[in-house]
Amino acid sequence: MQESTATIKLTKSEIEWNIIALVWMEKSSEEFRRPHDATMFRKLKKDFVKIKNDIIDGEKNLEAENKNEEKIRTGSQSCEECID
Repeated sequence: MQESTATIKLTKSEIEWNIIALVWMEKSSEEFRRPHDATMFRKLKKDFVKIKNDIIDGEKNLEAENKNEEKIRTGSQSCEECID
């Protein structure tokens, strides 16, 4: 049987809070000698860190695009045909 999936909306801050919670759970599992649980939390943490990094990269790309569009819109760029 195929496992069901769900889509959950989280803010970047909520993702960071989940990462912190997963670090605590991973450390606790190690302390209580539950290696299988620690591995599970480590994998979840890795996924959340990747998602957070993807969000940060997307924000940087969007910011760069907005700056570039602003330069084009305000005419800050010179072209070869125009003499500034």
